Amino acid sequence: MTAYPLDVARPAFLDALDGLSALLDHVDDTGLHARSRCHGWLAADVLAHLHLGLVEMLAGFPARTDRPADADLATYWTALPGSELPGWAHERFARAVAAAYARPTGQIVHVATTLRGLRRLVADLDGPYRLEFQGHVLDVGDFVGTWVVEVVVHHLDMTVALPDAPAPPASGLAVVRETVTRLAGPDVVAGWGDDTALALAATGREPGMTPVLG
Repeated sequence: MTAYPLDVARPAFLDALDGLSALLDHVDDTGLHARSRCHGWLAADVLAHLHLGLVEMLAGFPARTDRPADADLATYWTALPGSELPGWAHERFARAVAAAYARPTGQIVHVATTLRGLRRLVADLDGPYRLEFQGHVLDVGDFVGTWVVEVVVHHLDMTVALPDAPAPPASGLAVVRETVTRLAGPDVVAGWGDDTALALAATGREPGMTPVLG
């Protein structure tokens, strides 16, 4: 299993965080109260879900291990452990978190704090090393790369009703393309010239291919 280079994942992740920050600077309460690409969720609900994940990511970096990697940039998406909870449990939880704020933009200050911490940590990573996360072992470059995908896809989720919103960075979309290429194969991806369209199709947000990303 060849590790995804941290030197590629790191700048793409930092770019993705910058793109997310630009989006959050752009939106207001009305924008976050708009529909998203995630069924049943407003943009504010997607942001709450993403923030919960980024906090989990932040906590995952110290979990270093000498065990060999058993998942990578691509196989992570097919190797997620099952949950004892119904599929809708997290959806309801994320919506409850978003609704706990007095106004949709109220959570942005907390998200911004997490983004600052992640920027500093990822910029100073002393990899390569491996870490344990969600029951699997990943090289740190693969770990960071999976979160590039997560940030970019949810960025797109939050902009469906905001046509003038900042787009995710090209570097982040390139990591999505690499992930989809590994999962679906180069022949499937070859016909997709637009990285945004590929990301939406590969996650089932738009038609055109069998979804390969959760």
